Amino acid sequence: MDLSLLSVWEDIKSFLAGNLQLVILVAGAVLAVAAIIIIAACVTAIKRRRAADGRDTAAREGAACVREELPAEEQPGGAEEGSVPVACDASAPDADVQTAVAEAQPDIPQETDVPAAEEPARQEYPVQGKVMFIKPRPGMFIRYRYNRSFAAKLIQSEDKVKRWYSELKRELLSYKKVTARVSWRHESFRYGRPTAAKFVIRGKTLCLCLALDPAAYAESKYIVSDMSRYSKFAATPLLYRIKNERRCRYAKELIAKLFEGAEAAVPPEEDFSAIPYEDTQSLVEKGLIRIVSYEEVSVAEGAAEEEYEDDDDFGGEDFDDDDEDELEEVSAADAGALMADDRAKLRVQQGEAFSDKAKSAVVNIDTLGQFFEEGERVTLDEVKRRVPFIAKNVTYIKVLARGTLNKPLIVVADDFSLEAVKMIVLTGGRAIKNRRKN
Repeated sequence: MDLSLLSVWEDIKSFLAGNLQLVILVAGAVLAVAAIIIIAACVTAIKRRRAADGRDTAAREGAACVREELPAEEQPGGAEEGSVPVACDASAPDADVQTAVAEAQPDIPQETDVPAAEEPARQEYPVQGKVMFIKPRPGMFIRYRYNRSFAAKLIQSEDKVKRWYSELKRELLSYKKVTARVSWRHESFRYGRPTAAKFVIRGKTLCLCLALDPAAYAESKYIVSDMSRYSKFAATPLLYRIKNERRCRYAKELIAKLFEGAEAAVPPEEDFSAIPYEDTQSLVEKGLIRIVSYEEVSVAEGAAEEEYEDDDDFGGEDFDDDDEDELEEVSAADAGALMADDRAKLRVQQGEAFSDKAKSAVVNIDTLGQFFEEGERVTLDEVKRRVPFIAKNVTYIKVLARGTLNKPLIVVADDFSLEAVKMIVLTGGRAIKNRRKN
């Protein structure tokens, strides 16, 4: 037995001596595999620990996106300042991009962390750095809060808005010494050095801000707003919203008043409305839209994914006519469905004169449309002078709804029916009610 074992041992030594290099290679391979297994186990353990601890890895190390800085004067102000998200490497698979960026955000608990019987909790996550895609939990979707540049808003505007923008921009540039410059929130027009005009887009409405005194147009056919309380609009305090062809025409009249006496130039032939539509994701990738924050929302809520948008130009202020689209023509039958009664009551302005009920009369709104021209101011004295069946001794007049109205009128009267107010406002006019004597 001892001789046989000795023989085997001699054979093993002989084999090792003749195949030493092969033995070394096999041993090295075994060690390498063992090392890989150990490293993989360590990485898995680290990931599990991070997920359990809920550590915020903060998007600064994810997604391999490239930050593209805007010029300093064009950066959005306040809490929205920061990097602009631009496109990740287009060669990376979508799943890889989503995974990389999701890991770079504050951790969202996984499905296994939520009891089956409970609704996942909503939580809003502020964004720091570059964000492109966030992967929601099952039964949830991601709602983003966006900060859109002026260029992005214009790109996503309706064709009619782009057409009005193009017409008015050519009108502004038809004067010598006028130059245009686009920043993050505005497009400014300088006349020499001072700023003479600005374009801004509020929601879906194109707004023209001019270096005119809003008080001079307070009771005119131009329904303007005074923006002088905002530092950004101190030089261009008159804001006029472009909602239809009529308002586009009126805006050109205001531009002519602004540049009265200025030397005319040859208008540019460029069609500034030739701007193709692009979706939000594409504009985020180009850096024209920033994601300010995001939150997980239950699909059961049925809310819109892009419901929120940061727009600090006006501090969230609501303006009188922001909610209504002006119409070329409105009938008494349709007015009630187009505007709520509460809204109509708010649109009645307080006049300066006092009512006198000594002798009352009524007049229908379609009659006023027949005897007054677009944009004219309707007063009791003018009604008595123009409308033949209104007695000359009338001291108090009430306006009622009837027929149709197809022009904006500034109507000053002692009383209105709500339907008449709606017809006046919906066609771009004003309803001004005289004061009652105590």
